[in-house]
Amino acid sequence: MNQDVAYGIRMLVDIAERSLSSGPFEDPTTAVQAIDRIHDILRQIARRPLHSGQYHDAAGTLRLLAPTMQWNGFVQVAFDEIRQAGAGSPQVSRRLKAAMDDLLTVAPPERRPALEHQPALLGELASVAARSDVDREAATVPDPSGIGSAAALVTPRNTQHLRA
Repeated sequence: MNQDVAYGIRMLVDIAERSLSSGPFEDPTTAVQAIDRIHDILRQIARRPLHSGQYHDAAGTLRLLAPTMQWNGFVQVAFDEIRQAGAGSPQVSRRLKAAMDDLLTVAPPERRPALEHQPALLGELASVAARSDVDREAATVPDPSGIGSAAALVTPRNTQHLRA
């Protein structure tokens, strides 16, 4: 796991999926904890150069081309299956939305396209799973805490009135 980031993400995705396997409300808190770790990993590699998989000799001749995961692959591994398994859980969909929104703020322009369509895909699945317009709207409110609070319960981010 220390040498293969994709493997670590895959393990976390498996944990999240297993926690949601018996239904959308089986264990969303465990899924959210896995999403937290995945979000941390993606945030750390969002700006880092990724290895091309090309290995050259001292003269610069390409000697080995090894398959390596690139940014789009990391995003797909991290979000696709959890999005599909967890869209029916408002807690999971809100935490996924918050992670996606945050990653869009730190990803360089060339890595944003892999992230930009993820919230729309999540919104589509969450809309199908929701039973009412109120539930549909509540399921897509970003929740960085992962507690599952509705938009009305989230503390506003306006902290201008606070002094150091």
